[in-house]
Amino acid sequence: MEIPGEADSNIFEGSVFAGSGLEHIIRVNEPLGPMTWLKIGGPARYFAEPTTELELVQLLKLCYQSKLPVRLLGGGSNLMVREAGFDGVVVSLSSPLFSSISIEKNRIRCGCGAKLSHLITHAVGAGLGGLEHLVGIPGTVGGALHANASTLNGDIGQHVLGAKLLSTSGELIERSGAKLHFATGTSSLDELVILDCEFQLEPADIKTLTSRMQTLWIVKRANQPNPSMACAIPFIDPITSSAAALIEQAGLKGASEGAVQLSAHYPNYLIAGTGATSEQVIALIERATMAVYKLTGVQLQLHLRIW
Repeated sequence: MEIPGEADSNIFEGSVFAGSGLEHIIRVNEPLGPMTWLKIGGPARYFAEPTTELELVQLLKLCYQSKLPVRLLGGGSNLMVREAGFDGVVVSLSSPLFSSISIEKNRIRCGCGAKLSHLITHAVGAGLGGLEHLVGIPGTVGGALHANASTLNGDIGQHVLGAKLLSTSGELIERSGAKLHFATGTSSLDELVILDCEFQLEPADIKTLTSRMQTLWIVKRANQPNPSMACAIPFIDPITSSAAALIEQAGLKGASEGAVQLSAHYPNYLIAGTGATSEQVIALIERATMAVYKLTGVQLQLHLRIW
């Protein structure tokens, strides 16, 4: 019987990782649900936590050559995993190497594994403005860049000078900001891994930035569920309105499917209770999408990724 998370040499016999030298960074049948905010989902066939860029490149090349599917796990705030899990390799860049943040004048270079909140705090502490309005958005910098995290005051993409990326085949790619495209809820950063990114910000008074950040955080926190709840944001806010307002107009504020509910306080939050399943989440998302479209003609776009 295989034990979730166990990693000894016998487990890799006959697999693409046997004798690869990467066995020490890989676990098998690793439960993914606890790594997501919704706490739903089955295991990954393989779960890898590389500690160096070389290990990451070797891992991606091996998976590419073996046609083994790979997915990247960030902070898990916008991810739901089906109960069947993922029959491939899930890569987590939790090593400190992928979370470094350095500042030079009005530029910040940040690893994709760093939390967005840490990037914002470092920027504000250095007297650099432009990102503080993103406070309260969960997840990693890599996830924020892929989805072009934004508020009414702007998006993260507008401050990007360039990025270092890895393709699914392990090829290193460097792109300047001029060659990148950012739009609502999306970006052209479609490579598997964003290794790091450089931002250009504006010098500003630290006390003013700190005060603004704290005020914005208080406002956003008032709309969020209790931190102890299993929750996630299902939809991207359309340009013309907020997803929460549209869901409320459609009469689905507080609506539920089984143990999954759209928050009665701020309905663009999914709350998963005890016994919640991925099928219930999908059913509620589809119900909200159809109701909003029928009433308003707006097609809500998913923020939640589903594996």
